[in-house]
Order: sequence, then structure tokens, then C-alpha cells
Amino acid sequence: MIFFNYDDRLALDDERLLEEARARILNIRRGLIPLDFGLANAGKNVTVRQVSHSFRFGCNAYQFDSSSNVTLNQEYRDLFSWLFNYATVPFYWTSYEWTRNVFSYDAYLHNMSAWLASFNATVKGHPIIWQIDGLAPPWMEILNQSAQRQAALDHIDTVLSRFPEIYVWDLVNEMTHVPNTWLGSTPVETWETALARGRIARNDCEFIANEYTLGDMQDTRPFYDFVSSIKEDGYAPDALGFQCHTIDFWLPLRSIVDTFDAFGGFKIPMHITEFVPGSNGTYNGGTRRGRMTEETQAEWAERAYTMFFSHPAVQGITWWDFSNIASGAWMGEYGAYFMAADGRVLPVYDRLFDLIHRQWNSSTTITLDATGQFAFTGFYGNYTCTIQGSPASPFQILDNRTADERPWRTTDII
Repeated sequence: MIFFNYDDRLALDDERLLEEARARILNIRRGLIPLDFGLANAGKNVTVRQVSHSFRFGCNAYQFDSSSNVTLNQEYRDLFSWLFNYATVPFYWTSYEWTRNVFSYDAYLHNMSAWLASFNATVKGHPIIWQIDGLAPPWMEILNQSAQRQAALDHIDTVLSRFPEIYVWDLVNEMTHVPNTWLGSTPVETWETALARGRIARNDCEFIANEYTLGDMQDTRPFYDFVSSIKEDGYAPDALGFQCHTIDFWLPLRSIVDTFDAFGGFKIPMHITEFVPGSNGTYNGGTRRGRMTEETQAEWAERAYTMFFSHPAVQGITWWDFSNIASGAWMGEYGAYFMAADGRVLPVYDRLFDLIHRQWNSSTTITLDATGQFAFTGFYGNYTCTIQGSPASPFQILDNRTADERPWRTTDII
């Protein structure tokens, strides 16, 4: 199992790994589709536009409409929607149900979800169960153990039933290193109880088991053993969540590859659920030394996204947080955001926009052959094609391989 060993010598390996990752992206993130427009269109030009990625590029949307300045709120909306197709919305129990059976937060969350749906972003709720000090409502903390269990089960039902428009959830958060008493005495019991209840409440959801085991100088064995147990018991999650709180260090790229290759044996999709790089302060470990700047933040983000996107088991990346409006960013003092409180956009935004929407985008103009056909290779996602004056026609390039057919480790790729 992987230990995070911060040795300067690991930096020498990073450039080679990045080159391998760039080549691997073209191998695993694209598919081939035949386009046939018929003999009447032989030799004509066709404009192909990639509308969106199948891969989930996301961020939490916690600062949505949080400013008293209407202009800043609109800037937030625009910048967010231009970059992302995936977003996390907050369901911390203290805020959601401070007073029992009073859900005053619902209207705001439905409004946020509707805004995200307006540009076809997939929405994830975070989290449903998180047994950590200070994040349970006060009425929950005074109940006896039996009543707490029932309240936690009811909470799963309540959240899932009140938000049918959300089908992706961090069901249990950080289960392997916080106390477990509400739904079990161990992380395994807690997860299996929660998943059984969630499946009864909603059979249309993706449930993620979310941990902070990538980049926090931790041994990954507790999470690995946890996943091994729940899979063997028949309670595998729909995805494994890995937090990556690299606020003041660059994680050696070898650690990313080796960790995901180790977990790839489970054949369960993986998400980076909280990627947090800073832009203000001093590096405190990893493969970078010296002062953190907005430019080094952008550089680290580009390298990390390249490694994440290149791993065949990874299906999503979530940045944390988008903006420091109203001092709302979790690590705002470290400059861990795209958009400053005054609306200034940090360089990392443009760097990731270039990656996602230019380098990893297959929009182009093609010329049909003598039969009116073309074999088109593009990144998995949604497209339109337009042929000289005709209306645009939609099509998709999808990875339809089964779990047994697709690669899960970098070593599976020929």
C-alpha cells in the first residue's frame, strides 16, 4: 500500500510521468465514430463542435449568489458555467436542518440546482452522513444512540426525497477516520447501513464513498481495507472519492499514479472530490520549495489535472472553492480559489480553461471523402455537426465498454 513519501528526488520523475500522461490521455479519453452524410455531400466541409465532455470537470458552487453585489454574482455565474459541467452543492446537516423538521435552506438549494441544470451541469450533493464534531444539528447531539440511528436513517430519506433532481451524492464522508456511532461501530457498518437505506430510498442515484487519502500525508491502507471489505460484502459504492488538499505542497506525481493503480484493482470509478491548491504562502513539502504564487498555483493545477485526467479509473475532478466572495472560500487565506473577493480572476482559471476547452477539445472542420463519409476521432462527449448551411445535428462519442473490458490501471493500457 502507498505511503506519501516527500523526497526531492521524486521531482526528477515528474516530467517523464507528465509526458506519459499526455500520451495516455489521447489513448483513453477519445473514441472513433463514423460520420456518413451520403454521396450527395461528398467532398464537402463539415464543422464539428464539441459541446461538452463525458468526463466531469467540476467545482463546488458554494458562493452562488452569495454577494450583495449583483455584478459579482453574475460574474460568478458566467465564469462558473463557462468552465464546468459538474458541481457540488452543500448539504451540511447543521445548516440544512438546524431546527428539526425545518428546511429553510431548501429554496436556495433548489434554486442553485436549477441554475446548474440551465447549462447542463451534473449536480452532486455533499454530504448526507458526516459524523464529525460541530456538523450535526444541536437536537441530534442530545438524542440517545438508538434515536440518533433512527434520525440518521430518516435524514438519508429526507434529503433524497426532497431533492429528486440530484442523483449524485457523497453518501458518507470521511468514514475511515472519524467516530462511527450513528449507523454502526465501524466504517464498514456505517457505510453498509447507509447504502442499504439509500438504495431503498432512491434506486436512481450514484452514491460515493468519500475520503481524504490523496495528498494529506496519510497512509491509504485504511481506505483500501475499507473498500475491500464493503466490495466483498456486496456494498460497493458507485465511485470512490479522493480528496486532494494540496494547499501548500505539490504532490509527487508518482504518488497519484501508484495510488490510483492500487485502487484500480477494485474496478470502481474514482473521483477527485476536493482539489485545493493555494496561491499565497510558502510551500511546506512535496516537490516544490519556496513561495507560493498565483502562477505556481496555475502550474500545479495544470500538472495535477493532466495526471488525474490521464488515469483510466478517474471519472471526475472537483475544485474547491470557486470564489472568495464574502470571504467564502474554505482556504481563502491561502488563495485557494479562481475568483478573488473583488472579482479578479486568477491565472489558474485561464490555464484550466485552456486545458479543458482547447487542448482537450475536438472541435474542428473536416472534409468528407468521395463517399460522403469521415471516420472522426474525438474526446468522449456531446457534439454537433454542421454541413455547409444545414442545421446542426447532435451526436455523441461514448465509451460503452463494460467494467471488465476497460482499463483500470495505467499498466492495463497497451
